[in-house]
Amino acid sequence: MTPNNRLSVKSFIIAASFLSSMSSFCVVPAFADSHCHIHWDKLGLSASQQQQIQQIEEGWKKQYQETAPTIADEQQRLSKKLGEHCDQLEIIQLHNSIDRKQMQLRQLAMLTFLKKRAVLTDSQQRSLEVMMNTEIAKRQQEVSPGGAQTEVPSGVQDLLTRVRDAFPTAADRQ
Repeated sequence: MTPNNRLSVKSFIIAASFLSSMSSFCVVPAFADSHCHIHWDKLGLSASQQQQIQQIEEGWKKQYQETAPTIADEQQRLSKKLGEHCDQLEIIQLHNSIDRKQMQLRQLAMLTFLKKRAVLTDSQQRSLEVMMNTEIAKRQQEVSPGGAQTEVPSGVQDLLTRVRDAFPTAADRQ
């Protein structure tokens, strides 16, 4: 391998590691209470619904607390390895392991959200969708303060539609 090829491979690995490290800070439950400000308590939940949602949330927290430290440890090892002279395959495998665990958390977060949503009545689900649209618009405004976007991005709207289709309401079933 020529010195220029080594430099580009090393640059690629450093960039990939940086992106992986940055994306780890974004591994949060999809529309989780603490990050997306979905106020489940404002949906007029019954005591039974509150208990079910609490149980679902506790399950999420338990699995998150088991996985998140492993990701952090692997990211720390990856950062150390990037500063050392070591096998590139080992670096790539570690990077892939981090990505895989982050993807598992994202999938679990979405599943957690869908489970919570399934507990709601049709009108509560519509209220939740309005809350989510409001929150998404708020986040877009934070990211792009000059942008005057008032509608939900098509990708997110597609996701909301798929979620709604996966769990049809009573009116949709008739």
